[in-house]
Amino acid sequence: MNDPASWRKPWVWIVPAVAAVLLIGVLATDANRHWFSVINAWSAHTGEAPWPYVTILGDTAVALALMAPLVFRRPGLAWALAIGAVAATVFVHVGKPIFSAPRPPGVLVSPDIIIIGPAYSAHSFPSGHTTTIFLGAGLCALHAATPALRALLIAVATVVGLSRIVVGVHWPVDVLAGTIGGWLSAVLGVAMAKRWPAGSGPRVHLVWIIVTLGCAVALLAGLKTGYPQAAPLQYAIGAGALLITLALWLRQRGESGIDLSAKDRQ
Repeated sequence: MNDPASWRKPWVWIVPAVAAVLLIGVLATDANRHWFSVINAWSAHTGEAPWPYVTILGDTAVALALMAPLVFRRPGLAWALAIGAVAATVFVHVGKPIFSAPRPPGVLVSPDIIIIGPAYSAHSFPSGHTTTIFLGAGLCALHAATPALRALLIAVATVVGLSRIVVGVHWPVDVLAGTIGGWLSAVLGVAMAKRWPAGSGPRVHLVWIIVTLGCAVALLAGLKTGYPQAAPLQYAIGAGALLITLALWLRQRGESGIDLSAKDRQ
């Protein structure tokens, strides 16, 4: 991954701009329920099995565990994640009680809705899972080396956001708002981390290494994501985050040992 992109680059604003246009369009045409029905019906064509695996990627513990190796390698990314996570948390936990919007299961009944997993009925706007995945994808995209990698990250985050509609617990406007909030939280995190680099010191870095690895341990311990069908992926992410981070640490120790040996010979 490269140094983080500046918030002044035009491509940085494409994702929130597109999401904002779509959000305004859905509200202006009163098409929220229509597009919910269209997207929610996708599982009738794909089967229900894949969607719990997709949707847990927006779970906070899962997303943070996925970030563990990157956080270990890049102190600056850890500091940007810290700032962005605070912004995203405020966005979600202030927005939900303010709007207090009912979720689809609180409004619709079968056969107008397909529910995969828990049938949450309250605090719909904005989507927390979508905010989380776009925070993570945004942070990685802003540090990405190539446009192709950025596009892949955005595509994955978009599918995760749409999965919240497919499993039946969010409206399109919730997902679009989460997209905007998560991405802008990432931009804010990167911008503030570059402006106040003191926070990228070893203490903050260590805290976020512990936080992300703690999430990986929690996944292995059976943390409830609400989607037990996706437990194999949950365990794989937890184990993978720990093993990859351990391998990076051992490699770092080995390189430090080589450097020290070279100095001793001089």
